[in-house]
This record gives sequence, C-alpha cells and structure tokens, in this order.
Amino acid sequence: MSEPRNPFRLRAAEHIESETTFLRLFAPSVLDVLPKEGLWDRVQVFRSAPGGGKTSLMRLFTPSSLLSLHSSRAGDDYKELFQRMRALDAVSEQGPQLLGVMLSCAQNYATLDDLAFDQGRKDRLLYSLLNARLALSALRGALLLKHLEYPQGLRQLRVDAPTGLDAFGRLSIPCTGDELYNWASSVEASVCRVLDSFKPLEEESLEGHDGLHALSLLRPEMLTFKGKPVANRTLVLIDDVHKLTSSQRRRLLTNLLDLRAPVGVWLAERLEALDVDEVLAEGATTDREYGEPIKLEDYWRAPGRARRFEEVVTNIADRRVKSVPDVQVSSFAAHIEESLDGTEWQDAYLRAIDQISERIRTTHSASGRYQEWIHASRLQNGTPRERAIAWRSLEILIERDARKTQLSFDLPDLPLPSEDLEKKDASGVRGAAEFFLAREFGLPYYFGMSRVSTLASSNIEQFLALAGDLFEEVVAAEIMKVPSVLNPARQEAILKREVQKRVQEVPRRVQDGRDVQRFLEAVRQCAHWETNKPNAPYAPGVTGFAMSMSDRSRLIDRKTRTPRPEYERLARVLTACITHNLLEPSLDRSQGQKGQTWMILYLNRFLCLGFGLPLQYGGWRAKSIEELNNWIDGGFRPPRNGEALL
Repeated sequence: MSEPRNPFRLRAAEHIESETTFLRLFAPSVLDVLPKEGLWDRVQVFRSAPGGGKTSLMRLFTPSSLLSLHSSRAGDDYKELFQRMRALDAVSEQGPQLLGVMLSCAQNYATLDDLAFDQGRKDRLLYSLLNARLALSALRGALLLKHLEYPQGLRQLRVDAPTGLDAFGRLSIPCTGDELYNWASSVEASVCRVLDSFKPLEEESLEGHDGLHALSLLRPEMLTFKGKPVANRTLVLIDDVHKLTSSQRRRLLTNLLDLRAPVGVWLAERLEALDVDEVLAEGATTDREYGEPIKLEDYWRAPGRARRFEEVVTNIADRRVKSVPDVQVSSFAAHIEESLDGTEWQDAYLRAIDQISERIRTTHSASGRYQEWIHASRLQNGTPRERAIAWRSLEILIERDARKTQLSFDLPDLPLPSEDLEKKDASGVRGAAEFFLAREFGLPYYFGMSRVSTLASSNIEQFLALAGDLFEEVVAAEIMKVPSVLNPARQEAILKREVQKRVQEVPRRVQDGRDVQRFLEAVRQCAHWETNKPNAPYAPGVTGFAMSMSDRSRLIDRKTRTPRPEYERLARVLTACITHNLLEPSLDRSQGQKGQTWMILYLNRFLCLGFGLPLQYGGWRAKSIEELNNWIDGGFRPPRNGEALL
C-alpha cells in the first residue's frame, strides 16, 4: 500500500491496512494508560469518546501486529515500541508471548434482540455466536503465531477443556483444531441463517450456550501445538461493545464477572454506551476481577499529565511526518511557529503599550494610589510582547483593586508599594492579559504546538484532525519550494476553519443535537459574560460551569427525574455532551464552602477556540440545575445591570 500524502488523514486503526505502517505510527507512550496490576488476568474496560485510541491499543496485541513488531524490532522506527512491549512480556526476542483474540461487536449481535424469542433464548444465541467467533479468531491467531496455513494447519492444533466442562453440544472435547473450527463455523452459520431468514424460526435446531465458555478453551494449556501451549498467555480483546444493545451489554459484563474469566479480557466501548446514571455518576465497581474502567481522556487529563499528552501527540505527529514520501520534513513542531516575538508583531505590541499605558494614566493620574505600580511598569525590560502583557496585567490588577477599595472604603490615595504588584501578578492574570490583548489588537492566540495539543482535549483523533489541516499546508509549501513554517496568524485561521466545521456538525452527529447546540450556545454566552469583565475575576477566563453534588444526585436519581421531564431532558443533554467529548467532567473541592464538592463541566478545548475563549482550565461558575435547564430553550440571561454580551 502506498503511503498517503497527508498521513494525518489516517485516523481509525482499522483503516490502516499495513501492519508495519500501523506500528510505525503508533506512539509507544500510549501504553502508559495500561494498568500497572492485573494486566493479563482480569476483565478491564477501556472507554472514550470516538477517536480516543481504544481500537489502536487493542490491535497492537493481536498476532499479526506482534509478529510484525518482532520482525521489525531492529528498525529505528520500531525499537522503542518493541522494548515497551517486551517489558510488558507481550513479546520477546524469540517472538510473541501472547495470543491476542480480537473480536468486534459491530457484527450483527444487536440484531439478535429483535428475534421473536424469549429473553433467555436470545441470550443463549448471543453467547453461542460470541463463543463461535472467539474460537474462530483464536484458531486463526494460533496458526499465525505458529506460521501455519489457515485453515490447513488446524489439524495440528489440539484443544482440551477443563475437567467437568460440557457446554459445547455436538462438539466432543478434547479435539483437534479443525474439529473446533468445523463446530464453530456451523454454529455461526446457523445463527446467521436465522438472522437472515424470513421463515418461521425453528428454535430446536439452534445450539444455545449460557455463557462465554469458549474462554475456558483459550487458556494457554488448553490450546496446544506439538504438546506445548501456542502462547504463554491469552488475551481476549472485545471491541465496539457499544454496538450491542444496552441489555446485551449489561448481561455480557455480568456474565464475565460471574464467570471469573480464566484469561485476560479487555473490552473497549464508546462513552455513548453508558446510560445517564453511569455518565453522570462518579466511579465504578472495582474488585480483584474487574479493574476500574479506564477512560482514556480522563487518564490524560489527570493532574500532571497534560504535558505528557503533549509529548505523546508530538511523538505521533513526528512519526507521521517522517512517513511522507518525497517531502523532507524533519518534525511537525519545526513547521509550527511558536512565538509572537518576531519583528512582524512588534508594531502591534508597541501600539498596545502606548494605548494601555495612556488609558491607565488618563484614568488614574489624579490618584497617587497606583503611581509606584505605574512607575515599575515603565521601568520593566523585555520584548514588546512581554511589556504589553505586563501593562495589560497592570490594568487588570488596578481594576481589581479599585473595585475592592470601593467596597471596603479604603483610602484611595494611599500609595501601593511596587512589591505588591509583583505578588499579585500571577500566571492567571498574565494569561488573561494575553487573551485580552489578542482580542483587542487582533493578535493570534490559538497557535503553537502546545496549544494545538490543548485544543485536542486529550483525544488523539481530534489532534490528528487539527494537525492534519495544518500539515496539509506545510506539505503544499514544501512541494512548491516556498517557506513551509506556518506563522501564528495562518495557524489560527486554519484551526478556526476546522473547528467551525466540527461545531456545525453537532446537531447532525450528536443525539438530541438541537438541544445540545442551544445549550452549548448558552454556555458560550455565560463564559463570555464572565471572561470579559474588566477585573478578570476568574483569570484567565471562564470556560465551564459546575453543579453541586446534591443537584447531580437529583439528575442521577430516576425517581427524581421521572416526574420531572425537564430534569430528564437536561440529563440527556449533559450525557450527550459528555459522551461526545463536548464537555469534560471533573470533580473539584477547591472552591465554594469548605468540604463541598462540585461536578465541573468544562468546554471541550476546540469549542473554546470556536467560541473565542481562553484555553486554560480552572475558571468556572456554579449553576443550579433549574438555571441550566432554562438555558436549553431560553439561553443565558445576564443580570439586567450588567455589561452587554460579546
């Protein structure tokens, strides 16, 4: 397969046909998300919004990927990944050490729930189909690991079963691999014939199972070649669990836990599979057999990991640009200008310094309270950008002090020492100053590798979409032999264009899309209202809202929601926003009453760009669920005596 002109367009793992291409593009540091304990011997659930990287992670542990990784292990593009996988004991210098059995739930399982059978019979057919396909996938993988032809080599495999297990109807175990293959193919074909048939169903002709008993056959000692296990361990990888019906999904998880699976089982699902209670509630059942579900975006959003996510996507970007044919691009970040300290921006910053300093002098020259602050700002060294940010920070701090003075009746002419200015000029204030400068003087704000990473909101596919549009222009410039480093203004224009497309798609691709669109517009209005206050009270700006734990409980409790349709509607809207990565949930105990916890919902960072808001976290306002519900139809309503919305 020829390499694509823009490798950022290769997003879904299933769309990358070549194993070597898939492995070359896979960033080894993504493996950090894996749990430190119980990796191979329990049920582990991975969740994310679309594009979080679930399928790519699972594909890495399949036989074809492990074999390709082993054969390519000496290559520079594969060495680090091989070492990481060897440390996990998934592969060694001798070859793959595990049999990865991958299965997608996107293959007509949900249709079983439409059959005119009782629920028990439908469940048995579901397990029959899963057992058959798990067996077929395991046999195919086993032959790959042993370099045997499929299906001719099946007769060289032996299949045993634990003592006392008799759950496979017409199949007599122990048996050869081809006997298991014939049985599994027959079961799969019979169930599929029922699904495709318009004739009356003959239940007695269908073989049904009461659980995932095929897992017992996949234990290493049960699947052997020439008397030895095919692999040291088995890992079952069940993808697209969200494609099952909600009742099928619940029963599958329950069965896996009750079964105490004898092999490792990973399940991957989109957040849309969860119901309102699961999405809005914090935490999940955890025990020795069932690890706490890993939400990929939440992993990267955890304190201290934002920088780590930037390193991951930078590595992903660099791996992709290296694969571009006929274009010499050293790294992605090298073509993304990071600074506004260049000469082309100096005039704008000098103009900003003149205007802001004049505003401050005009407004406060009659008072001696801020003279030392103003004098210290005049003496400050640095680039025009740094000095402009310092002056705008001063304006914010003066506005804050003036409002506080009016409320506390302090003597307004008492000079404030310059040392106070240094203490108050925190990073949040400087962040607000930079954002206000960009808005007032038409300067770029959304640019540079760090902010492109932030705009991805911890979602790899979102990063690839944004970076792909930037790289498209880089490649075009390289081909035309013109400068290919994108300046900040051009970066911002490209990113805004991509984000606007995504914002416009919300009503079409999100459940309750019109309600979601109106709700997000109200969040935008509220955020602008709070962010653009002259004293920047929540510097650098507000990009989210919060609800109390008691309000959250009212939305989670079905008994509360059922008689209140407006609560049900709000719960659906919030759930849709979270599962489609439009709002990022977290818990916070740092603000409000002592010991009180809030559920905070921040805007996805690409919405911050689309809505013209800063990108930092931390700024939020508490809202009641009554007010949030009113936002869906009525939008945000600022206080009557307040400033106009932008």
